[in-house]
Amino acid sequence: MNSIRLLLLFLVFCSSAQSSLQKDKLVFAVDVIRHGDRNPIISLPKAPHNWPEGLGELTPIGMRREYELGKKLRRRYIEETKLLPRSYKPETLYVRSTDYNRTIMSAECFLMGLYSPGTGPTLPSTLFFNQAALPYYYQPIPIHTKDQNDDRILLPHNDQKELLQLLSSIPEYQKKEIELKPYFENWSKATGIAIHNCYEVEIVGDLLFIYQLKHLSLPKELNKEDIKTMITASKDIFKKSIVAEASGKPLFNEIAHYLKEAASQKTMLKCVLYSAHDSTIMSLMSAMNIPINEMPCYASDLNLSLFDKGNHNYYVQVTLNDRRLELPGIKGKGCSLENFMKLGKN
Repeated sequence: MNSIRLLLLFLVFCSSAQSSLQKDKLVFAVDVIRHGDRNPIISLPKAPHNWPEGLGELTPIGMRREYELGKKLRRRYIEETKLLPRSYKPETLYVRSTDYNRTIMSAECFLMGLYSPGTGPTLPSTLFFNQAALPYYYQPIPIHTKDQNDDRILLPHNDQKELLQLLSSIPEYQKKEIELKPYFENWSKATGIAIHNCYEVEIVGDLLFIYQLKHLSLPKELNKEDIKTMITASKDIFKKSIVAEASGKPLFNEIAHYLKEAASQKTMLKCVLYSAHDSTIMSLMSAMNIPINEMPCYASDLNLSLFDKGNHNYYVQVTLNDRRLELPGIKGKGCSLENFMKLGKN
């Protein structure tokens, strides 16, 4: 009799231990990725360089890293969590990119990793004997875009005039511009690029950063301190709340809508991919009041995942390159969906 009781207790213990080890179920995911490594957007007259792919274009290194990111998320979404089906189904995945070559190509490379060659469809067997529809069983996936002038979701810096007006109302920005203005004339002569404000300093700073990244010679008239100042100046543009309000909130509201629809089981959609820019990621983080300690590197992935603890008890987890980010006032592994929705109203 005692042995039977011990056996029953053991079975109950095993059952409770197994249930405690069960992971919360991933039911929806949003990934906002930055394009991969690219060439500078503008040329540097005082230190010209030939960019084989063209100005602003994705480089082979950028292509590869986006492909590797797609492979990593294939393991997560298809092989481990079964969030997405092994073969592409249009109703489960939506992809949107800004209307730039580098972001569209980044999305293409990412998707080749997510649904790699070999997963694509075959032709009807009665006619073609199971031949691949496309070479290597390639799986094409639609990438949606919107004209640059009309994209208010993924291009927070789209309207430069509007952005400069917003920045001019921020005391910190005004202070930084006053601090750097005495250098504008010398920096303009040294680079061959006209600089009139901090926003233009940021554009030139991005150019200098790429030159350093690729170990290219910079104009001799620029000393190390000039270069450092220009690279770091104005990198906090999209950290300021007034800018985030105008730029990050539209994307946040769209993502919140997707999560709410998923929790209500009103959609077959399982995953949304946005291929965009560092400013897109920073603006979204600012809209969620998440501190920005560093610039999102090329091929960064800001992920928002919706989990179900059981009995439709949902929470949202936010990570940047797999590092968990804490939402304001929220501690623990995630934020309840209800509290997440309130972020957009604050």
